[in-house]
Amino acid sequence: MDTSPSTPDLAPILADLNQAAERLWVACAPTTPGLVLDVVPETESTNTALMAQGRRGEVWPTAMVAVRQTAGRGRRGRSWEAHPGDTLTFSLGLPLHLDAVPGGGSALSLAVGLALADALDAGLRARQQPHGHAPCPPAIGLKWPNDLWLDGRKLGGILIEATPAPGLAEGQRWVVMGVGLNVRPGAAVPGSACLPTPAPSLGDVWGWLVPALLQATRAFERQGFAPLQTAYARRDVLLGQAVQLWTSLASLPQGAEAASPATPQPDQTGTAQGVDDSGALLVHTASGLQRWHAGDVSVRPA
Repeated sequence: MDTSPSTPDLAPILADLNQAAERLWVACAPTTPGLVLDVVPETESTNTALMAQGRRGEVWPTAMVAVRQTAGRGRRGRSWEAHPGDTLTFSLGLPLHLDAVPGGGSALSLAVGLALADALDAGLRARQQPHGHAPCPPAIGLKWPNDLWLDGRKLGGILIEATPAPGLAEGQRWVVMGVGLNVRPGAAVPGSACLPTPAPSLGDVWGWLVPALLQATRAFERQGFAPLQTAYARRDVLLGQAVQLWTSLASLPQGAEAASPATPQPDQTGTAQGVDDSGALLVHTASGLQRWHAGDVSVRPA
């Protein structure tokens, strides 16, 4: 764990995250012995760092959190804006047998999103209701395939990458799950959401999420997405909504989740009908019910 801040203002954030790493090491040791918890002041991207680690054959379970990312990435290579102290940016790298997952491994981002939402809701409830009297925080929603939403706005995103790596068992790949989450308002991107105030510390939130992800990925590897389908539907913000879909993102502007005058015409429109047991998005269109996979399309509310 790195405790030497690159600038003085990072010191309290690093101290908080290092304390969280110590708690996590104790909490995760029974189920994930050997888990490495890496706290860094700055990196290009935690996903990039862990992907490189895997390609070097260093394929032990690793959770890396960075106070500052200089080149954070989202889905399809899009940039991710993060602000030290306001945004939690971390990645978890694990060796997984995705090809053997029942129903296929393409729904991992949905399973990860559900685990994150459940853990955040549980953590916020425990924080805001110590005596059972405070109101429940609003439930966190999921926008297929990789976004967390709160109050109709984007709260966070997930980026999953996988690669062959030396030292893995036959059929395994090194899988890196990256998470960016707006914890405090700070300099958040206009139109985005953050956790309800008073916001927890980055270390507290990291401590909620890592054990949840470890448990969720183990279960997903064994059982696939089908057992999660009903729980996902309860958080699905697109279910029953009119949606627009694009198969090319070359000219699709970043930022706003709803269409704007600058947005190119969609390739397809329809009504979202949930996801199937493989994690594919179901959309009722003028041509009938269609299935869309995460790597093929971008979807936004109409």
